[in-house]
Amino acid sequence: GDSSSSSSSSSSMMKKMQLKRKSKELQAKQASVLSAYNEAETEFIRKVSSQLSEDGRKEFTQLLKKADIGWQDGISGLSLAEKAAAKSQVFVLNFPGDVTASQVKGLRQEVTAIIRSANATRGDEVLLVLNTGGGTVTGYGLAAAQLVRVKAAGLKLTICVEQVAASGGYMMACCADRLISSPFAVLGSIGVITQQPNVYDRLKKEGVEFLTVTAGKYKRTLTPFKKPTEEDFDKTKEDLEAIWTLFKDFVKEQRPKLDVSLVATGETWFGKDALERNLVDELKTTDDVLLEYLDEGRDIYSVKYSEPQTSPLGQLLPSATGGGGLRALAMAWLFGDQVVGRYVNDRATSAGGLAG
Repeated sequence: GDSSSSSSSSSSMMKKMQLKRKSKELQAKQASVLSAYNEAETEFIRKVSSQLSEDGRKEFTQLLKKADIGWQDGISGLSLAEKAAAKSQVFVLNFPGDVTASQVKGLRQEVTAIIRSANATRGDEVLLVLNTGGGTVTGYGLAAAQLVRVKAAGLKLTICVEQVAASGGYMMACCADRLISSPFAVLGSIGVITQQPNVYDRLKKEGVEFLTVTAGKYKRTLTPFKKPTEEDFDKTKEDLEAIWTLFKDFVKEQRPKLDVSLVATGETWFGKDALERNLVDELKTTDDVLLEYLDEGRDIYSVKYSEPQTSPLGQLLPSATGGGGLRALAMAWLFGDQVVGRYVNDRATSAGGLAG
């Protein structure tokens, strides 16, 4: 019985060794065939090219760029097989802007990620869903600059305004290659405004004088605490006019078909009236635009930047910047955020003193 079992085991091992040897031989033959195939491919292309005119060679080159050279079932010899066209991709962004355009912190990260991964030659596109009434010049100027980056990368930019794109919001919207709004969205407000309370008379009545020391003639013009002068108003108006000119020039550059002189009045218009004034290209909801992309067979991706998450344990431990950890959380519960703010600042100051 033992000799029979040993003989069977030896026979099995021999078969495995033979199979492994044959597998290696087949792999070597396959590599040899592949090498010969590549050489034949190259020779084939060289001979075909030599028989073509200069224009013919250019056309042949373009054909090779979008084709696989390979064996086809049922056909002997070399042939050209068209590659299946790659699906274009649509990257969807969302910008519900506040007064300071704080959402630009995420937008810049999202735009960078898209630029690094999208393929303009494939027909990839960016769709921005925009809702904002505008705000600070610097914040919305930076947000618009992020959208210009998309176009500079060769990607088509479509913007859908769902409810409002006014003032700085329209500064962003005008960057679109295709600008769409819902029928009752509000667009426009191409203008600049500044406003502030003035308590000079009230302070004077209370016997309080607010002292300001400056260097530079226009370092401080209108403020809430000093008596406004005609010169202050004139300088502030001049500054606003300069910003307004920059705004109008930017809109004209991004949307050449728009007669800026007719719409840069600070007014806003609803969808239909905005369409008549060329402030927008189409009236349609974002939902319908997304359905269009689906019907076209596009791959659609939603892109959103998220801050790195801190673990629950990390939130309890004191941070390197003096965050306070568990003790700060306890003080917030007992005394409120202002006390915690002073506590955290004290920790930071102490840390700075020790480091110095």
